[in-house]
Amino acid sequence: MQGRYEVFPHGVPNLSRKHMSVPVFLAQEIGRTLSEENVWLPTVTIDVSQAPEVADLARVHAVEGIGDVSTHAIRQDDTIVVGVQLTSPVQAMFAVAFSYSLHAEFLNDVADAGSLIFATTAGEAAHEDRPLWLSVDIDGDALRQTMNLEVD
Repeated sequence: MQGRYEVFPHGVPNLSRKHMSVPVFLAQEIGRTLSEENVWLPTVTIDVSQAPEVADLARVHAVEGIGDVSTHAIRQDDTIVVGVQLTSPVQAMFAVAFSYSLHAEFLNDVADAGSLIFATTAGEAAHEDRPLWLSVDIDGDALRQTMNLEVD
């Protein structure tokens, strides 16, 4: 995990806002995962070893159902940060930082697919271990718009 950001949750009135600490991960390996529907989906590996609340999200969603998930992306210079907010069956937030110069093609693939899988275990063992990973829908148009912002 790279760090934590303090953020204000959406929908909370300005005068009563509370800070939340959000884990921010660096995009490590990128690739694709073959879904049960026989479709290749963009996949990013993140190290959640220091964030058990994020490490357990895939299991919770497998047991409790998909729930409510929203995503948002921001760009600052060469960094694109994709934020994920879950409001049910559990409440959680995390973000993944990508390098635009390194990951632009991959992020375009994410926008095309409208989906991103967060792999929370090493990819080499995935074929045999069949771990649970978290898959979320991505607003492809919004991601493209964020990526195409002018950089000062």
